Amino acid sequence: MVAHTRKTPGAGPLRPIKPGAIKPKAIKPIAPGSIDQGAQFRPLDLPVPIEVVEGRMERPVSVTLPPASSSRPARSRRPGQATGSPAAPLTVTAINDLWQVDDEWWRDRPISRRYYQLTTQDDRRLTIFRDQLNGDWYWQRGGGEAVS
Repeated sequence: MVAHTRKTPGAGPLRPIKPGAIKPKAIKPIAPGSIDQGAQFRPLDLPVPIEVVEGRMERPVSVTLPPASSSRPARSRRPGQATGSPAAPLTVTAINDLWQVDDEWWRDRPISRRYYQLTTQDDRRLTIFRDQLNGDWYWQRGGGEAVS
């Protein structure tokens, strides 16, 4: 059996790999249960705690995004409650999509989230979710969304 490779998909015909081109010493075996110390993983696009004013049926009415380096806890408020947040709330002008994620029910901390893809008064599109287990709100950063 001859192995073949291609640099990029659609880049032309497959080229044969020459015998001996792959050196066995280039692959380091990892013992079962051990962690490769050379591999450094960092989570991407972690949810950011935010403040949300809820309307009927727990729908977001306004969203207050944190400063870029904030780590304050998430809050959920009803209309009319006071807040000490220095950032201006953004009024939600449209809820473009809504979906529920219930997963990992077998773990100590299962996932139950209601996601909203929404548009704010400044035409920004945000993806936020409400943790259905504790009632906290989070901004799921990613996809070009940024704090202004």
